[in-house]
Amino acid sequence: MSSNSTYQGVSPIANQEDLDRDTFLRLAAAAGLDVSSPHIEELFPNVRSLLASLESLRQMDVSGAEPDMAFIPPRE
Repeated sequence: MSSNSTYQGVSPIANQEDLDRDTFLRLAAAAGLDVSSPHIEELFPNVRSLLASLESLRQMDVSGAEPDMAFIPPRE
């Protein structure tokens, strides 16, 4: 797979350089966050950092790996 492909549930915005403030504010508003809140200014660098840290996971080739086990909740 190319590094530009979108994985299930993973945003193609995978590093902090790709997420600008305007895009972040549009996404925050679409998610129902109050973009006029001062906390949004605190959240923006944290989200950029999180997306940057996900890049190394996104680049891992796990195509040949099988899950070790499946979670089966205990029965009562």
